[in-house]
Amino acid sequence: MSAEHDGLLGLRRKPSSSTSSSLKRTVLLGMSLALGSMAWYSRNSQVTVFKTQETSGCQKIEALAPDFDKSIDLIFRDPQFRQESQKKFSGALQIPTEIQDSNPQPGDDLDYYTEFFKLHSYLFETFPLVHKHLKLEKVNHVGLLYTWQGSDESLKPMMLTAHQDVVPVNRQTVKDWTYPPFSGHYDNETDYVWGRGAADCKNLLIGELEAVEQLLKDGFEPKRSVLIALGFDEESSGILGAQTLSEFLYERYGDNGIYSIVDEGNGVTPLGNNLYVAAPITGEKGYLDVEIIIHGVGGHSSVPPDHTTIGIAGILIKMLESNPFTPTFTTKNPFYGFLTCAAEHDKKLPGEAKKAILEAPFDSKQREKMLEFVSADRSLRDLLRTSQAITLIQGGVKANALPEVTSFLINHRIDVTSSVDETIERDLNHVKKIAEQFNYGVVVAGKEIIAPTELGYIELKPEKALEPAPLSPVTNSQVWDLFAGTIQNVFENGHFKGQSDVEFYVTQSLISGNTDTRYYWRLTENIYRFMAMIVDKDMMRTIHSVDEHMPMTSHLSTIAFVYEYIVNVNEKA
Repeated sequence: MSAEHDGLLGLRRKPSSSTSSSLKRTVLLGMSLALGSMAWYSRNSQVTVFKTQETSGCQKIEALAPDFDKSIDLIFRDPQFRQESQKKFSGALQIPTEIQDSNPQPGDDLDYYTEFFKLHSYLFETFPLVHKHLKLEKVNHVGLLYTWQGSDESLKPMMLTAHQDVVPVNRQTVKDWTYPPFSGHYDNETDYVWGRGAADCKNLLIGELEAVEQLLKDGFEPKRSVLIALGFDEESSGILGAQTLSEFLYERYGDNGIYSIVDEGNGVTPLGNNLYVAAPITGEKGYLDVEIIIHGVGGHSSVPPDHTTIGIAGILIKMLESNPFTPTFTTKNPFYGFLTCAAEHDKKLPGEAKKAILEAPFDSKQREKMLEFVSADRSLRDLLRTSQAITLIQGGVKANALPEVTSFLINHRIDVTSSVDETIERDLNHVKKIAEQFNYGVVVAGKEIIAPTELGYIELKPEKALEPAPLSPVTNSQVWDLFAGTIQNVFENGHFKGQSDVEFYVTQSLISGNTDTRYYWRLTENIYRFMAMIVDKDMMRTIHSVDEHMPMTSHLSTIAFVYEYIVNVNEKA
């Protein structure tokens, strides 16, 4: 791509409402899993290449079926296997492994993690072959690392991950659940398994162990080692779980010592007319919290200044919210992969939107239109820009006392084209404007930028900085080809077996949040965030909320994918 094709473009005009709503309908279906607003860039010569005037951008790829496939039909279609699998899944949901925002180190308070130890016992009882044949190591007391040793130690191990923890259930909403949140209830009529963690992500954790248990039953012997790493505080940033697991794994395997990593992520999106698109996440936005603290002078409220520190905070917040980050376009954004597939294959998408998406890389006017279509919807716009949200504010101690200090926090998810430094600089520019307007000093991370005045100063403190994730290679990548080909086979010849009218494509996309993979970047460049399930709009609405649930058909396809992926990597990589 030339600099022009790979450049950035701002937003100017509003799109027509009909085109915008149609695109919104299509793309919203693709914004699955996350594990909070997760949306999940496509350019592969075999899988998906960016649209040019000569080539198609979202081509059907070859399904890669493993030679060793003893149990694929059993997983998908055997009633007894289905019933036993449902019980294993439900049992895991009955153990309330809730994690809070702030949690003690396990070594300081083991009792705090009692429910996690109950889950460990449950896994031991439920998967006897896994615990007989795989080496289990506990990392930081609660993290679990399973190693299925391969016969060829010269091969890099493949790694599967998931997290044991779930977000807490709001006790005030328990009455609103159709079935109790930790019942693991199975409803035969809807085919749903209900409970906190059903979609995020005990389905993946149990599915990985079920697949390995079945492979062991079938007598499969890997030549490449298989790792299963299970963190325990992903919902509170993974510092205690995945971070310690990553350090443990890095010491053992070193830089780029892992073949590939598969973690929770996007699923398979139905776009109507029997069209389905699988969109694994191959990148993540960055993260940054910026605390803004207005330091002023106190006094009696009966003799107030023109603006208290709370007033200055309010003016600054208004400026920030009135000036959001500019949407950008680059073909390096994974989200463009999903848009390309939708534009080429969704017959309901208006021609105006199709043209804008497919010609965006080489036509500046169409690029602008595409930005307009996507940016018009609140659910989609932040996939093309750095987001900002004022999430915390504090100031004042008494009704008749002037607030000496007021603070608020800006939470940013950083665009793939940007950086932590660029985001800080942008916030600082707004702070400096307000400081100069109202005669305040400015301090950034302890460094004086503008000297404090008699009124005080505004402090900017960056926290929890994380750059956007490295983008997993897709073009000319045999690792991606094998991964995507496995997905194609699982659904084309497994989930949709016998349904000749189904169109199925594999592309890639982006996530606006972060997963435990943020700690695994050094281990491999091949990180795929994907769950082999059909996305259910109602299911996605309930993640982290009332009535979280998962269809058993999706749980079975998860097991089948893990089964086939392990075999394919061992047979073909």
